Amino acid sequence: MRRTTGLLRRHKLLIGTVIVLGTGLATLAAFRMTPLYTAETLIMVEHRKNTVLNFEGVVSDMTPDISALQSEVAILKSPAFAEKVVAKLGLMKDPEFNAALRPEPTGLAGWLAMLNPRHWVPASWRQTSDVPLSPEEVERNQTTAVVNAVLDNTAVRPQGRSYVIAVSFDSEDPRKASLIANTMADLYLVDQLDEKFKASKRATQWLEERITDLRKEAQTTGDAVERYRSQNGLTASTNESTVVTQQLSALNTDYMLARSKRQEAEAKLREVTTLANSPRGVSAVGDVLGSPLIQALREREVDLQRQIADATNRYGTKHPMLQALQSQLRDLQGQMKTDVGKIVSNLGNEVELAKGRERALKTNLDQLESKQNEQSQATVGLRTLERDASTAQAMYESLLTRSQQIAAQSDIRQPDARVVSEASIPLDPSQPNRKLIVLLALVVSGTLGVLLAMLRERADSGFRSPHQFELATGVRSLGIVPRIPRFGGAPAGYIVDKPISAFAESMQNLRTSLLLANPDGRHRVILFSSSVPGEGKSSIAAAFARTCANAGQRTILVDCDLRRKSLHDMLGLSNNRGLTEVLAGTAALEEVVQVDQRTGLHVITAGHGRTLPQDTLGSSRMQQLLSRLSVDYDRIVIDSPPVLAVSEGKLLAALADQTVFIVRWGMTKRGTAMAGLKEVVEAGGEVVGVLFSQVDTRRHAQYEFPDSGRYHGYRRYYAN
Repeated sequence: MRRTTGLLRRHKLLIGTVIVLGTGLATLAAFRMTPLYTAETLIMVEHRKNTVLNFEGVVSDMTPDISALQSEVAILKSPAFAEKVVAKLGLMKDPEFNAALRPEPTGLAGWLAMLNPRHWVPASWRQTSDVPLSPEEVERNQTTAVVNAVLDNTAVRPQGRSYVIAVSFDSEDPRKASLIANTMADLYLVDQLDEKFKASKRATQWLEERITDLRKEAQTTGDAVERYRSQNGLTASTNESTVVTQQLSALNTDYMLARSKRQEAEAKLREVTTLANSPRGVSAVGDVLGSPLIQALREREVDLQRQIADATNRYGTKHPMLQALQSQLRDLQGQMKTDVGKIVSNLGNEVELAKGRERALKTNLDQLESKQNEQSQATVGLRTLERDASTAQAMYESLLTRSQQIAAQSDIRQPDARVVSEASIPLDPSQPNRKLIVLLALVVSGTLGVLLAMLRERADSGFRSPHQFELATGVRSLGIVPRIPRFGGAPAGYIVDKPISAFAESMQNLRTSLLLANPDGRHRVILFSSSVPGEGKSSIAAAFARTCANAGQRTILVDCDLRRKSLHDMLGLSNNRGLTEVLAGTAALEEVVQVDQRTGLHVITAGHGRTLPQDTLGSSRMQQLLSRLSVDYDRIVIDSPPVLAVSEGKLLAALADQTVFIVRWGMTKRGTAMAGLKEVVEAGGEVVGVLFSQVDTRRHAQYEFPDSGRYHGYRRYYAN
């Protein structure tokens, strides 16, 4: 939260500017917008059917479900319906909808119109087609444009889950908005009736044509049925095969009885024949046949056998009576065989008769079955013809009834909707909602301002705190140097004029840090270096040297930036002769040393030599000069040129005991600062620490760094 607050505070000017511009433009545009008035009419789709006749009509009433309501909404929003409204009210002559009739905007409106990028493109470039149009096509295009304008101002929507559709229209004139909304509702109802009458008319015409066709078809199929009956001898419509079926049933019964009798006779014949050939012979046949004659002969045979047995016992085997009885027995048995043969022969005749009857019945049965099959096939064809005739007749009667019902119903057709609330004349404009526009513009511009601030923060390529530099390079921090107020003058003079200011305190803090880093006092040559020009290196060197001189230290300031000589101007000294002349041997050291009258600081200016700076500063004379100054002074402060700009800065870093590396707060790119530091270290310089210059303490306090708020948070202690 604190980080976000700090971000907003750091970029409040940017955010405020975006908010003011965005909200101001939106407010101006909102108050320049033409007010629009919205009129709304409510149409309810009828969900109760008011038909008098209870039948499923050809022109069916609408079922108002969701799909039906959406369909009606689509009709109200269709270009065809809007064109009817345009024609009804003559909106082609209304400049509000016909852009060709509007006058050119003038004054402020004209200037605002010119802001539209569409007007920046030539009219010839906006022409998308080279096809020449006829006057009718041009007029049609104009009509389409007016229709689209009407549709753009029309809103149609269902009211929740009800059967009500809200139709609203926006216009610059409240009366016109009410008139168009009500006209849309009226035309919608009239359009429903027209469509129903058209549908009824189309249905009636179709039914009349269809009834005529079906009448002919019913007559044709009926005639075909009668002809078929005549050709196939079918006189009844449902019982044409009854006699044949009954005859076939009776004959089939007789055939089954004859077959059973034949099988019974054959079985009896087989049994009698078998018994006749058995040892029992005639007696067994008699038992089976149950014939009275055979049974009587059998009784007579038994009686003779009893008499023969008695005679044998009584008279012996040679008695004439016994022989007579045996002769009678033989005659009786011969007669029995003869009678059995006759019976067997009769049974064979009965079997043949049964077979003949069975064959005759089978022949008749096959003939009746063939006749029945022929009649069945003829009946199938007759059924088909009768069904076709019945279907044609039923369709004819149904359509005839439907035609009469539609003719009766067409006179009482009603629209499937009604107007439940007509549009009244609106008193207050609905658009634009100026408060909402201003509020949205405020929110959007504020959001945009914050985003720009975040982008600006992300795009910040400089270091904002020595803590950042220390994390990136491992070089310790020597603090920050506040920026001099706008009208505070040069840093070298400001430190004398404002000895208890935040800037002066930063120099005292630097002096203390260097003393702690050099407790034995052996490191006296202090070099102020930087990566690129404009980082405040010379100003800080001059201010630091004056601070040390005011503290009673014997301090000398040497201007080694022989390309851009500036220290003498900062301190108000002359530059007739200086370091260049001493190193060239044309002047003695005592002749070029000048004294700052305000602090007692000794200064060696750059001078006016023509030799190359790198040759001069890298010579043995420079080393000897620094050795001599180290004997006479407690502090030798050297102002060095930037190490990335010229090479002599690295030579001086190798000669100095300590190097203070200057980085401009928020301005020096991180890569540049780190590259400059690398050059100093590789040249053999001992970097005692990094010092941030020209720090905006108010903005610096808005960051969340360990040293944020330094000087600014305690500004009551300083007199700036």
